[in-house]
Amino acid sequence: MTRDDGGTAALSTLLMLPLFLSVLVGVLELGAVRAVVYRVGAAADLATIVAVGDQDQAELARTGGLRLAPDAAETARDYFEYNLAGTAPALALSVKEIAASADIAAFETVPSFDARTGARYDHPTVRLIASVPVRTPGFALLFMPAVTTITIHSASSPR
Repeated sequence: MTRDDGGTAALSTLLMLPLFLSVLVGVLELGAVRAVVYRVGAAADLATIVAVGDQDQAELARTGGLRLAPDAAETARDYFEYNLAGTAPALALSVKEIAASADIAAFETVPSFDARTGARYDHPTVRLIASVPVRTPGFALLFMPAVTTITIHSASSPR
């Protein structure tokens, strides 16, 4: 006698399908969040590099020493906003709001100590810390938060 296991296979598939779909959605959403993390991190890095590269030309000509421009923090904020524009569809707030709320500090004198991070800077440095809310609709389908907040740290100094 032969036995037909078709009903058991169909029942197993119906029971396991939600689990497989949940895992698939979770993995896809996690991959999308990782891509946003890399893009936002690159935006922060570029913003601090540009702000540090904008040296005080008068000081450089007078002494030959590197000194941050007086508006280094605002330059970093402007470039951070500009560089975030490409990721705007994935963000839960506008790029203007995210850039405005970023904690940006310029450490002109050396050595400097960053009270927020505890870091010591031996060169003039621009530091950026931003909390960036990212839309995660896939996580919402899995009864998790629909917005995931990532925190980005970046610091750059001239050499």
